[in-house]
Order: sequence, then structure tokens, then C-alpha cells
Amino acid sequence: MKVIRYNSDHQDEWNGFLAHANNSSFLFHRNFVDYHRDRFADHSLLFYENDCLVALFPAHEKDNTLCSHLGLSYGGMIHSASLTTATFLSLLEILAQHCKQHQIERIVLNDIPHIYQHTQSCLVPYVANILQAVQQVQLLSTLDLTTPVALNSNRRRMIQKGLKNGYRIQEAPTPISFWQEILIPRLQQRYQTNPVHTVEEIEKLMHAFPKSIKQMNVYNAEGVLVGGTTLFIHPHVVHLQYIAGREEDNNKGALDFLIYTLIQQYRDQVRYFDFGSSHLSPKQLNKGLLYWKESFGARSVPQYCYTFNVENLLQAQHIIDR
Repeated sequence: MKVIRYNSDHQDEWNGFLAHANNSSFLFHRNFVDYHRDRFADHSLLFYENDCLVALFPAHEKDNTLCSHLGLSYGGMIHSASLTTATFLSLLEILAQHCKQHQIERIVLNDIPHIYQHTQSCLVPYVANILQAVQQVQLLSTLDLTTPVALNSNRRRMIQKGLKNGYRIQEAPTPISFWQEILIPRLQQRYQTNPVHTVEEIEKLMHAFPKSIKQMNVYNAEGVLVGGTTLFIHPHVVHLQYIAGREEDNNKGALDFLIYTLIQQYRDQVRYFDFGSSHLSPKQLNKGLLYWKESFGARSVPQYCYTFNVENLLQAQHIIDR
């Protein structure tokens, strides 16, 4: 086996591998990874066995640490479903050897939640436990559309309220109006922050991934934009990347009606409807936001982030008896 650091010459090979990977996502496509190349020192890796590409590792380097990937929703080793445990451990050890050669002391692995994988593979938590990695856990509120939990009475009432008030749902060809009129003002007002993506970035990404990123807006009876959500659509999951609405229209059921409509739209196309996290900080949840998501039937799914000491990861292959 060997490992090669990514450069633009590998772009087609990298993107081609994603089409057959077990845990692939359009987030790992180089057109997505590279949209914020000015913010991250890219240190992505390709792994080969007998000159055959077997895994990808989207990553960036910061302060003697290799991170996979803090500029994306998650990262980790991207591989085919046929990858065995022994081979996976070999890849981790080769990764550690590469890091040691480049004076990198730690590896941060923001693991892919199981709901985003084609075939369930949860090796990383076991390896992290054995090799004494530091673990952080974030909770995602996710609705399993194959076994949905019933809407609670408050949510049913608000959905009916939104329907009665004449709100209309429509896909928008551009995110500009939602960003400028709704999302940015709302985030500034409530959290004194801005969206992770600028409007120019999200518009560029929507153009690059028209089937995977969609802007769904809600309008009042007079046709005025009052809210919306930006969807990141994966093979098995629809994820609400951003959602916001005007306070007065939220109280009239606009966002509830929007979310209910989308759940009905995608219930036969994907398995999971992912509302994302409700964290105020790593150790504290937003009670009101969490209640709102769970009132649609969403329940908590863990997303793990591990920090490995490179010296410990050099022992990965020793986990299996020889």
C-alpha cells in the first residue's frame, strides 16, 4: 500500500472514486471541498493498493494536526463497501506513518454518521476506544421515514394553521432572496452570527450541484417571502442545512407547514430527514429548538469526532491478532 497527497492532477480520479464509495457524498467532491480552499491548507490523501485506488481522506492541516474535515459536515476514510476490517486498520496505520513523516502529531477525524453510509460500517468508534482517542459527541435530530413517530398535537395544530393562512411552498432557483431577506437578518438578530456560507458561495455550490442543493421557500398569501430552508440532498438523507423564517409568520405556522410539506415530498425518496444539531455549545442543547424538531418525530442520532495521537494510531494493525 501507498499514500499520495492530493493535487489537482488527481481531481478526476478522486471524483470518479466517489461514485462507488460506501460513504460517498457530494460534500467530498472536489468542486465542494475546494470552494473554501482559501480558508484551509488542504492535505487530502489518496490510498492505493497495488496501484489501485482504495480510499480517500479529505483533510486539511492546522497546528501540527491533520483534520478530516472541519470545513465539511464530516470526514474520515472514504472507501468501498467491500473494505475489510484488516485493510481499514492498515489504512489507518499508513495514515499515521504519513503524518509522522510530516511532523503531524494529531489526527482529528469528524466521523460520518451512520445514516449517511450506504452500508453500515462503524469501525472507527471501536478503534478510537482501543487506541485511546479523545471523543466528542454531537447529536443530530433525525426522522426515520420508514418508522416515523407521530406528530405531536402542537405540531399538527401549527401545520393546520399554516395551511389555513394560505402559505405556499416553492423551490427557488437561487438562494439570494432567502439569504439577504431572511437568513442573515434572523441569524444576526438571534445569535449575532452569519451563515457558514456566504451567499456567493452557496449560489456557486447550488449551480455546481443542482440535484444535491435546493432552496425551498415559503410565501404568504400575498406572495411575500417569509421563510425557507436550504436542503443538502444525499442518497439516503435530506438534510436541512439552513432554515429560518420571520417571527410573525413562524407563529402563524409558516415553517411548520414548510417542513411538513418537505417530509411528505421526500418520504418515498430517502430514508432519513435530518434536522441537524441543536447545540448551543458542545455540552449544551437548545431546549426550544430540540423540542420543535422532536415534535415532528425526530430523534437523536450521534455524530462522533475523535482526536487520535499519531503515535497511538501507529499501532492500529496490532488490534487484529497475527
